[in-house]
Amino acid sequence: MKIGILTACELRHRYFVHALRGRGDVAAVCYERVGYSPAAVKTDGLPPHARRIVAEHFAERRRQENVFFGDGRGFLDSRRGVAVRQLPPGTLNTASTRRFLEAAEVDTVVVYGTNLIGKPLLSAWPGRMINVHLGLSPYYRGTATNFYPLVNGEPEYVGATIHLIDAGIDRGPILAHARPEIVADDMPHTIGCKAILAGIVRLIEVLSALARGPIDAVPQWPVANARLYLRKDYHPRHVVELYRRIDDAMIRRYVERAAELAARVRLVELTQPSCVRIAENV
Repeated sequence: MKIGILTACELRHRYFVHALRGRGDVAAVCYERVGYSPAAVKTDGLPPHARRIVAEHFAERRRQENVFFGDGRGFLDSRRGVAVRQLPPGTLNTASTRRFLEAAEVDTVVVYGTNLIGKPLLSAWPGRMINVHLGLSPYYRGTATNFYPLVNGEPEYVGATIHLIDAGIDRGPILAHARPEIVADDMPHTIGCKAILAGIVRLIEVLSALARGPIDAVPQWPVANARLYLRKDYHPRHVVELYRRIDDAMIRRYVERAAELAARVRLVELTQPSCVRIAENV
């Protein structure tokens, strides 16, 4: 197997590349600057105390991502034997990117955190283009889908989905789900970082299984009240609502009922057992 990675440029994405690089079969990496940051969305119209909550939320995200992912994880460079390209926003879905991956003789493409994948990449690796979606499809699809379950008071829907990419938004056939372990003193960003780690571990298990043979992919099923969030849906008041729920002991109450609530959510298990054992910190 020769893997190509399409990802973004934040610390979590650079960590992701290094985690997969440890497998030894990464042949090419494209980093895309996505050109969007929810932290830059204006808080006009919110009272001062609410603006402080929003500012602290994004400052805490930086702090926690440094704790979880910040051990010197820079961009990979070509001197390490991997073809590397950095791209400005809106330039990933091009024939140039496809030629770049083909020149590295990539046979499997892994996607995490980029803008939406489209032509001419979408049809180039049928059945071998895999997305790491931070959220549990088909319940939560789109963007920030480990944020909105907490805003909506539904921690049981936090997790990651490893799925094949199709023309939809996070709706391709599912290879496996992953869930983080949530404890009573967790906060939004520790939960989010744990979900990223759980998704990386599950992805590596999927890739190891795929290297040995085909994996059954489960078509996504209809669910009542399925959520699709786009960037335009975000408003800073969602952050304020999140911390209202946190202050109301949402996480503690969830932990007390975790087994009951989690059992309501259908998850896909990797059907081909993996012989790989990955440490929690990858």
